[in-house]
Amino acid sequence: MHLTEEPILCYLCSLNLIIMVKYNKPALTFSQQVDLLIARGLVVNNKKRVEKTLANISYYRLSAYMLPFKECQNGVVIDRFVPDTTWEMVYDLYKFDRKLRLLLFDAIERIEIAIRTQIVNQLSLKYGSHWQDNRSIFKGPITRRRRDGSTFTDDVFADMQQHIKDRLHNDRSETFIQHYRDTYSEPENPPSWMSVEIMYFSQLSRICDGLKKRADIVGIAKYFSLPPQTFLSWLHALNFTRNLCAHHSRMWNRDMNIVPEKLEFSRNLKWISNPDTAKRNKVYYSVCMIYYLLQTINPRTSFKKRLVDLLEKYSHVINLNSMGFPANWKDDNFWK
Repeated sequence: MHLTEEPILCYLCSLNLIIMVKYNKPALTFSQQVDLLIARGLVVNNKKRVEKTLANISYYRLSAYMLPFKECQNGVVIDRFVPDTTWEMVYDLYKFDRKLRLLLFDAIERIEIAIRTQIVNQLSLKYGSHWQDNRSIFKGPITRRRRDGSTFTDDVFADMQQHIKDRLHNDRSETFIQHYRDTYSEPENPPSWMSVEIMYFSQLSRICDGLKKRADIVGIAKYFSLPPQTFLSWLHALNFTRNLCAHHSRMWNRDMNIVPEKLEFSRNLKWISNPDTAKRNKVYYSVCMIYYLLQTINPRTSFKKRLVDLLEKYSHVINLNSMGFPANWKDDNFWK
């Protein structure tokens, strides 16, 4: 049993209001869900095949990919498909989004590993193997305010130490952690090249942001041909994108909650020629950040070709403008 459809928010553009109603939609069988789609004007050529798809991918999940094919009346999205909209068109849009997520996730994995390596290498050479246990190189606790007005203490060093301790004593899945525990009596924590391996991407971002000396973050950012503040901002934004990909969230036309800092220009690597007009809350800018970083990590990366091939394959169902792609984006020297 599944929910019948997406909870549609009807926007009255002229009044800037949202109509709120009580939710009273019943659960439907997969066959009934297909019948509902047909009743709303979707062309379904093979009902059994669509039922099978809905048995594995929920109606609710697919509903987001139906919205571009819905009709609008007076600025209101209605439960009626544009004439000649087929099931294959909706499903192709879903498949495009899935393949886009996989492409971005694969690239971010490479970026994340490179960032781990640079953090460990540069700080170890400067402060020794166990720099992560040296509070003096990190900023002290900071009191921050939440949106609701309440406050909390943000302590990068303490949080990092707690994470290492938890993984060291509770996680037996990593062989190298178990080996350290069984072999060495001190220090209690493993060296940084082990400790950083068990940290999340979000913690890498916090480590960089929490370094006390500007020179420490400058060196790491310089490797990726970025100013330090831009590097920190991009880390934060890429972590958000990574989490969307890891949790199978929609990417295709999403507005990003974390807006990265603008990179004006680059002396060392190719960069987009229109940074002032680029929509930094759209997927296109995330794609540009990823490709920029990959130029350092792997100058011969196939990311660009895979991206272009993907966009061309599904050009019949995607709107590049909704993802922030400018007109004639491939003509930009950045993509040549």
